[in-house]
Amino acid sequence: MKNTYLQSVILNEDRKNKKEARNFLFSFFENRNLKRIVGLAGPNIQDYLSYCKSRGFKDFVIYENHPITAILQLSSIKEPVSLKLMDVINADADEPCTLYDLDFCVTVRNLKEHIAKFKNRFIMTFCCRVSIEETIETFFKSRSEQLITTYSRKTPIKHTIFRTTMGKYVFLTYKDTVPMCCIAKIS
Repeated sequence: MKNTYLQSVILNEDRKNKKEARNFLFSFFENRNLKRIVGLAGPNIQDYLSYCKSRGFKDFVIYENHPITAILQLSSIKEPVSLKLMDVINADADEPCTLYDLDFCVTVRNLKEHIAKFKNRFIMTFCCRVSIEETIETFFKSRSEQLITTYSRKTPIKHTIFRTTMGKYVFLTYKDTVPMCCIAKIS
């Protein structure tokens, strides 16, 4: 398929949206002495690792379920990383000094076990093929948490802060190739 000018503009805008969302969410974890990332890097692992290094992370444990993607990742890695060919549900979910960056790219309907397992210091990214209301309800129900307060803010980017019986979360949406949302547990 030939890439048109309009498609290029849309893809660049989508990348900008994702970058702004990622920068905003990572800012909540700065100055916390976090040195390790456990996560899902996706097919462009070197860009992901470079970004994480620029944010002060030095140790990387990357999970990948798909052998072909893992082979592609291995062929492009330029620095030390632990790449595990398995589901991230097998990760130790409460390592000290660790941020869990879990870019699932599917809806919450398929991830209840994953949502419940990770307790602290995480960013979870989901596809919004289901409603935002269902996403939020399923997320907190999977964690057995009750919402206490909700605050919506428009700056620096549009986001919502949820306080629950178990902590504080930041929620935001952005447009990638499809609508996406992130929920980060920040305290």
